[in-house]
Amino acid sequence: MKKVVKITVGIVLALVVILVGFFTLVPEVERDLINPFVPKEEIYVQINEEPIDVRRYEYTLIGYTEDGDKKEVTFSSARVLKENAFLIVTTKGTYVEKWEEIQVEELPDRVKEQLNSD
Repeated sequence: MKKVVKITVGIVLALVVILVGFFTLVPEVERDLINPFVPKEEIYVQINEEPIDVRRYEYTLIGYTEDGDKKEVTFSSARVLKENAFLIVTTKGTYVEKWEEIQVEELPDRVKEQLNSD
């Protein structure tokens, strides 16, 4: 019986060490990518700020989900994007899966309202 308790405690401690190591060593972006409980979202943004030039052009913008919820999103591009262009950014937590330029007519009504009020 004591042997079973020792093995169980050893397994629990090993799992705790693995989880602590995972959350300490793996960056948040990669954790969001592999976490099955983080849902995908589409966030609509307008290019209204200059990018930060660090090997790639990095943008941090405020955008809105289809329901009008405000979100901050950071993504990068190999080129400078057109000023005032509209994008749909597909995210999974902090991980940006892809972005695509869209026309103003493709924006949901709630998103148009939110972007116009900013």
